[in-house]
Amino acid sequence: MEKRNILENSAYFLARQSGRMLNIGKLKLNIANLENEIYNLKAELGDIIYQSFKEGSDCSEQISGLCARLAQMDKRLQDMQKEAGGNKNNI
Repeated sequence: MEKRNILENSAYFLARQSGRMLNIGKLKLNIANLENEIYNLKAELGDIIYQSFKEGSDCSEQISGLCARLAQMDKRLQDMQKEAGGNKNNI
Protein backbone atom coordinates (compact mmCIF):
# COMPACT_ATOMS: atom_id res chain seq x y z
CA MET A 1 0.00 0.00 0.00
CA GLU A 2 2.86 2.38 0.79
CA LYS A 3 4.45 1.80 -2.63
CA ARG A 4 1.16 2.70 -4.28
CA ASN A 5 1.02 5.99 -2.36
CA ILE A 6 4.59 6.79 -3.34
CA LEU A 7 3.79 6.09 -7.00
CA GLU A 8 0.61 8.16 -6.88
CA ASN A 9 2.41 11.07 -5.25
CA SER A 10 5.23 10.85 -7.79
CA ALA A 11 2.79 10.75 -10.70
CA TYR A 12 0.90 13.74 -9.29
CA PHE A 13 4.15 15.66 -8.82
CA LEU A 14 5.31 14.91 -12.37
CA ALA A 15 1.96 15.91 -13.85
CA ARG A 16 1.99 19.18 -11.94
CA GLN A 17 5.58 19.96 -12.99
CA SER A 18 4.78 19.11 -16.60
CA GLY A 19 1.85 21.52 -16.51
CA ARG A 20 4.04 24.27 -15.13
CA MET A 21 6.68 23.67 -17.78
CA LEU A 22 4.00 23.77 -20.48
CA ASN A 23 2.71 27.09 -19.15
CA ILE A 24 6.22 28.54 -19.10
CA GLY A 25 6.75 27.35 -22.67
CA LYS A 26 3.54 29.07 -23.79
CA LEU A 27 4.55 32.23 -21.96
CA LYS A 28 7.97 32.24 -23.62
CA LEU A 29 6.33 31.82 -27.02
CA ASN A 30 4.03 34.76 -26.27
CA ILE A 31 7.08 36.80 -25.21
CA ALA A 32 8.87 35.99 -28.47
CA ASN A 33 5.78 36.98 -30.48
CA LEU A 34 5.45 40.25 -28.58
CA GLU A 35 9.15 41.02 -29.08
CA ASN A 36 8.66 40.48 -32.81
CA GLU A 37 5.64 42.83 -32.83
CA ILE A 38 7.68 45.48 -31.00
CA TYR A 39 10.53 45.10 -33.48
CA ASN A 40 8.15 45.55 -36.42
CA LEU A 41 6.48 48.54 -34.82
CA LYS A 42 9.86 50.18 -34.25
CA ALA A 43 10.71 49.62 -37.90
CA GLU A 44 7.40 51.21 -38.89
CA LEU A 45 8.17 54.15 -36.61
CA GLY A 46 11.55 54.59 -38.25
CA ASP A 47 9.95 54.55 -41.71
CA ILE A 48 7.44 57.22 -40.67
CA ILE A 49 10.18 59.42 -39.23
CA TYR A 50 12.30 59.06 -42.36
CA GLN A 51 9.36 59.79 -44.67
CA SER A 52 8.50 62.83 -42.55
CA PHE A 53 12.08 64.08 -42.85
CA LYS A 54 12.25 63.31 -46.55
CA GLU A 55 8.97 65.07 -47.35
CA GLY A 56 9.35 67.83 -44.79
CA SER A 57 5.96 66.96 -43.33
CA ASP A 58 4.73 66.81 -39.77
CA CYS A 59 3.81 63.30 -38.65
CA SER A 60 3.91 63.99 -34.94
CA GLU A 61 0.43 62.52 -34.35
CA GLN A 62 1.37 59.24 -36.02
CA ILE A 63 4.66 59.17 -34.13
CA SER A 64 2.93 59.84 -30.80
CA GLY A 65 0.40 57.09 -31.48
CA LEU A 66 3.08 54.54 -32.33
CA CYS A 67 5.15 55.54 -29.31
CA ALA A 68 2.13 55.08 -27.04
CA ARG A 69 1.51 51.61 -28.51
CA LEU A 70 5.19 50.75 -28.05
CA ALA A 71 5.07 51.86 -24.41
CA GLN A 72 2.03 49.64 -23.76
CA MET A 73 3.65 46.68 -25.49
CA ASP A 74 6.90 47.20 -23.60
CA LYS A 75 5.01 47.22 -20.29
CA ARG A 76 3.24 43.97 -21.25
CA LEU A 77 6.59 42.47 -22.24
CA GLN A 78 8.17 43.37 -18.91
CA ASP A 79 5.22 41.90 -17.03
CA MET A 80 5.40 38.68 -19.05
CA GLN A 81 9.15 38.41 -18.50
CA LYS A 82 8.70 38.84 -14.76
CA GLU A 83 6.02 36.15 -14.78
CA ALA A 84 8.24 33.78 -16.74
CA GLY A 85 11.15 34.43 -14.38
CA GLY A 86 8.97 33.86 -11.33
CA ASN A 87 7.52 30.66 -12.71
CA LYS A 88 10.96 29.32 -13.56
CA ASN A 89 11.92 29.49 -9.89
CA ASN A 90 8.83 27.48 -8.91
CA ILE A 91 9.81 24.42 -10.91
